[in-house]
Amino acid sequence: MIARLQLAEIEGAEDIHRAAMWEAFGRCPEGAAGGPCRAAEQRRFEAEWEGKRARIEAKYRAALGDFERRCRAIISRAVREALRGAS
Repeated sequence: MIARLQLAEIEGAEDIHRAAMWEAFGRCPEGAAGGPCRAAEQRRFEAEWEGKRARIEAKYRAALGDFERRCRAIISRAVREALRGAS
């Protein structure tokens, strides 16, 4: 479930990011004259996207880590209680 949420967030953010990049391309001169402008915008947006994607991935790694820690704590407690009950 966490991986699905992560993928959905990445895909949504990527769509928004891509639309903003195309809008930025529209501010560049048309034709060959705008090539350097579009290349610069693409580099800028790619670098920005890598940062956004890394933050999303880090958020879901943290969520998964928290979930796993809670599960381990519950399992450990259940095992201790079972062992106490078996004594």
